[in-house]
Amino acid sequence: MKILHLIAGAARGGAETFAMDAIVALHERGVAQHVLCRGHDNFVRPLRTANIPHEVFTFARWRKWLERIQVSGRIESYSPDVVHCWMARAADFTPKGKGVPVLGWFGSGHNLKYYSACDYYMGVSGEVVEYIGRASGRPERVFLVNTFGTLREDAPVSREEFGIPEGKPVILMLARMHPTKGVDLLLRACVDLDVFLLLAGDGPEMESYQKLARDLGLELRVCFAGWRDDRSALLDLADVVAVPSRNDAAPTVMAETWGKGVALVAARADGPRQFIEHGVNGMLSDVEDVAGLTKNLRTVLDDDALRERLVAGGRHTYETIFSKEIVVSKLLSTYEEIVRRGVV
Repeated sequence: MKILHLIAGAARGGAETFAMDAIVALHERGVAQHVLCRGHDNFVRPLRTANIPHEVFTFARWRKWLERIQVSGRIESYSPDVVHCWMARAADFTPKGKGVPVLGWFGSGHNLKYYSACDYYMGVSGEVVEYIGRASGRPERVFLVNTFGTLREDAPVSREEFGIPEGKPVILMLARMHPTKGVDLLLRACVDLDVFLLLAGDGPEMESYQKLARDLGLELRVCFAGWRDDRSALLDLADVVAVPSRNDAAPTVMAETWGKGVALVAARADGPRQFIEHGVNGMLSDVEDVAGLTKNLRTVLDDDALRERLVAGGRHTYETIFSKEIVVSKLLSTYEEIVRRGVV
């Protein structure tokens, strides 16, 4: 089987991280692949390391007409069995009528107008799949494949590196600094908690969240670590991982947290509420409910027995739904089904 991938997103985001993890995992399974991607180091480095053939495209809007022609040429020369477009911009740069089935990947709800070249669709959660099926009117062409978290063994990091006082519990958040992720909600929730908050990620709201931390008197109890590739090492420092998102289809960080054996506290955004059972594999509060988020964080930190149950429940969820082996096998079987059906 031969897959041509198009990855046109930002350098640093959960969807792009999963795309690269999936491509490397498919390579490990012996799948022939060719990748057209932007020249971000986070894309090129793992492809080069794994010796996966790839080419750099700009995927700039003003070059769309030219690069769509170039993509057409790559489809003709590579003759893939499936063209896999990772999110809207990649799908928008894919030409129609090439005689090869095209798969469009959704991390959340998107405007289907960008997916006009796609014969099939893939969503990361039941709600995303339901949305695509309803919006497209073709639910039989929509596949559900969850994300997984690939956490390599990182060099250990110390508490001192982030200014974490000895004995202070650590709440970790791995996310873009973006309003949808609820960083401001977590900052407010931690005002009355005796914790240290470690925020790993970057994005457009970084400065406003830093100002909010100062305004809340948290500047000595929070570290904005910026984008980090060593997620495994950061998870080793954490007592709790927080996912207070306002909108999130299926945060990969949930799988990473469960795989690493850390307790999870989240808000009832679309993704978390589908996979988290309150008190079993995580704790849930309503979206925008700062008081509820504070209560759940405090409860998990104060109750060792509960924290152990959440870790065990999370491990079970990871092993049955989110493990690398299960997700990659499902992705492969989806490709095989698409090849069997062909262009539609």
